[in-house]
Amino acid sequence: MKRLQEIIEFIESDRAKGYYLEPDSRYAKIRERLFNVIDTYKPKVIVKAGLGNEKLLIDIVENHDITLVVVEPSWSVLMGFLRNFSEDNAMERIRLINGDFQEFPVDYYAADLLICLDYLSFFDSSKSLDEFKRALQFEGILFFSGVVLVNEDIEGIYDDFKRIIFPLHNDYYLEDDLKTFIELKDFTFLKGMMTHFEKNLQSEIEYFFNIFNAPPAEEALGFIENNREDFIRFYSMDENLNIKEPYFIGYFSRNRIE
Repeated sequence: MKRLQEIIEFIESDRAKGYYLEPDSRYAKIRERLFNVIDTYKPKVIVKAGLGNEKLLIDIVENHDITLVVVEPSWSVLMGFLRNFSEDNAMERIRLINGDFQEFPVDYYAADLLICLDYLSFFDSSKSLDEFKRALQFEGILFFSGVVLVNEDIEGIYDDFKRIIFPLHNDYYLEDDLKTFIELKDFTFLKGMMTHFEKNLQSEIEYFFNIFNAPPAEEALGFIENNREDFIRFYSMDENLNIKEPYFIGYFSRNRIE
């Protein structure tokens, strides 16, 4: 329960800044791919794990004849969304549930499409995916996006860096390992794409320090310096600590039990 409360506090803090979870810089690419999936598979009930970017929720219901259910761990975030859009007609087709991904408050086989963007690096990804699978119809679609490691980063230096600055961080998967992990949860990989977004590691250190007050910047900067060649080789780091952060957007079908 203590960890869940820490996660909720982080979600609420990040929501005010729009930095880590579904930032606007990723919006266009995610929207394009997600709308392509919705238009192709024509789900009637969409469940989204995490409220995330408000604009995306409104965009989905305004452009598709669906019911959208949002499961969000933070009650405060849900209330903020309601205050912002209480007069919007789109709210007639949005249902909000306060709940945890690891004990997902959605019934068996309720969802035709389940969306999870950016959240699984600090939730228990194994338990969450088990719950997502339970909530999906057979052959329902899991739409997932998140930061990954390049396949060559076998030692996981970017993972280690993120754990130093972000105490709630669990794991980033190698791109290929992510697909394998989800497939082992009884999903079939359908289609995906790798893209990259610019990120400044100095700004990343400062952002998380302002939330968690630890560690000192010297520790994180020292780690970068000790692994400078790998950061340059794998993540195209320049002299100003800008990198190209790998980002995976893909979708999977829940396997039908024979």
